[in-house]
Amino acid sequence: MKRSSFLSIAFTGLLATATAQTHEQPEWNDLNISGVNKETACQTAIPFADEGQALRLSIEESPYYQTLNGTWKFHWVADPEKRPKDFFKPNYDVSGWDNIKVPATWQIEAVRHNKPWDKPLYCNTIYPFCDYSKGVQWPNVIQPRPADYTFANMPNPVGSYRREFTLPTSWKDRDVFIRFNGVEAGFYLWLNGKKVGYSEDSYLPAEFNLTPYLQEGKNTLAVEVYRFTDGSFLECQDFWRFSGIFRDVFLWSAPRTQIRDFFFRTDLDGDYRNATVFLDVEITGKKSSAELIVKLSDTEGKEVLSRTIHATKIGSTHLEFDVKNPLKWTAETPSLYNLTLTLKKGKVTDLRSVKVGFREIEFAKNGQLLINGKPTLFKGVNRHDHSPLNGRTVSKEEMEKDVQLMKALNVNAVRTSHYPNNPYFYDLCDRYGIYVLAEANVECHGEMRLSHEPQWEKSFTERNENQVKRFRNHASIVMWSMGNESGNGNNFSTAEKAIKRLDTTRPTHYEGNSSFCDVTSCMYPSVDWLENVGRERLEKIQKGEIVKPHVVCEYAHAMGNSIGNFKEYWETYERYPALIGGFIWDWVDQSLRMPTPDGKGFYMAVGGDFGDKPNDGNFCTNGVIFSDRTLSAKSYEMKKIHQPIRIEALGNGKYRISNKRFHAN
Repeated sequence: MKRSSFLSIAFTGLLATATAQTHEQPEWNDLNISGVNKETACQTAIPFADEGQALRLSIEESPYYQTLNGTWKFHWVADPEKRPKDFFKPNYDVSGWDNIKVPATWQIEAVRHNKPWDKPLYCNTIYPFCDYSKGVQWPNVIQPRPADYTFANMPNPVGSYRREFTLPTSWKDRDVFIRFNGVEAGFYLWLNGKKVGYSEDSYLPAEFNLTPYLQEGKNTLAVEVYRFTDGSFLECQDFWRFSGIFRDVFLWSAPRTQIRDFFFRTDLDGDYRNATVFLDVEITGKKSSAELIVKLSDTEGKEVLSRTIHATKIGSTHLEFDVKNPLKWTAETPSLYNLTLTLKKGKVTDLRSVKVGFREIEFAKNGQLLINGKPTLFKGVNRHDHSPLNGRTVSKEEMEKDVQLMKALNVNAVRTSHYPNNPYFYDLCDRYGIYVLAEANVECHGEMRLSHEPQWEKSFTERNENQVKRFRNHASIVMWSMGNESGNGNNFSTAEKAIKRLDTTRPTHYEGNSSFCDVTSCMYPSVDWLENVGRERLEKIQKGEIVKPHVVCEYAHAMGNSIGNFKEYWETYERYPALIGGFIWDWVDQSLRMPTPDGKGFYMAVGGDFGDKPNDGNFCTNGVIFSDRTLSAKSYEMKKIHQPIRIEALGNGKYRISNKRFHAN
């Protein structure tokens, strides 16, 4: 049931002239190319052999999964012209190369093993490969640089990776795909000496079909990673600038005719009791007569419903069905169901399963955020991918520790600042109950005019589209954010419209120009400013006007010993209905644990500690928790102000206790 329409208002930005492109440019320096022979983005579930496996096992335990994590051969150069250009050929001798751990960033591994592979570099708002005194020459990443910059004599570092693998015999006659969950910043891929493709966008899974390139027995895989690409102009976030295969990489297989994509969404009735499910399923491969079985079960395996349809055509199939009074998903009541899709032709040929939730997101006329009809506030934090030991490479255990600490500290929401997270992180948010403001990998802080440039429209748009296609089945994602600190250009209007074509069930956010979005947004307002916004909208509400909600996507800057005025912020949020909460900057200090020179201890390194330049020093340490996940004084303040209970002394030994939860007692 649709109760409010999300409006997009076009904004016309100023346009500038781009640096001319030539067809001779390599893909990593060509604005018009973000991928070659790469699979279209889709949901992330892979096959299992049967339903029992799918409901019981992790993705890594599927018989159709094979990890490529581990030790690879590695070679590093500072200049692309000096890279080993034939290393992808199976007979090229890499025995004398160094070894490197995958996943990892090569800068952290260089420090750890005393190798000359570049160095960690932290900066906030600028491109470390540009000389601003001479102007930013986008989209070229090889351009003049100050003589004292780290990259003064490093035109564009390249890491060459090699390893071998052998496929299980049970995968015969199946399609085989490779998925890279994160590679920074762009890479080429070869298999058995044949070029497979190219990819940019460091933080979304990149997938290639390896089937045409495979051979029996040993296969030789080669990956060439570039530190900077034209896409780096959209990856200017406030963080350590790292490189390499920093998230999991693995093989998986599927039948030639397969369940390729699906999108599950729910619509609750006027009483928020019963639900209608809408499900789109895309089948790819050869046309054949088969059955598609859709099953919904609870977490104990009890069947809620089952539908069987004849899938006689390749393409998209739309289904609708009603579910009586399902458990509802919220951050306080994270009730999940198993959605299992089975393609059957006599026997099971393909089976996919994911966790889904029943919930509805909408805005009331007074601007309140309603989750399943109940007013809800974001008690949120911004979170970077960060490990004190491994930088951008964050383990499953570290991700789960983050979510557990968020729950313990009364955090109910996270903004994935400022890029898509590891797919496993969204699974955790589904399971534990965290509202996610899912942000696309778009930040051109070092040159904000790019959001006005028509030549960049495709890049802005497809990064948003691909995020939606990958993660839209997650109940925890309640809002799409189109990027961060990238000016107010019209490219965001185009991106917003593209999101709505893919998903009408979630509102949109972008702080840089809220006129394009379903909510207005700001960063670091004073309490008085926020009070005025709340009061002005309340006055409009009292006149019968409909107002947009306002979210503070960054506030309470957590650098130093306190977050400042936190109690007053929350008194303001709770006073005005159109103020729907905010996200603290930020969750965890981005310092790196490094050994002291004498080897007897360790210290927490920040920008400049590696001789990196330009750098922004200790500005990377803004977390409410420390890098090693221990708690600071700020943690306890946040927990206290976010606490879901209010106790008031009434005198004479009497107290009033109020429940401040939104959905649970």
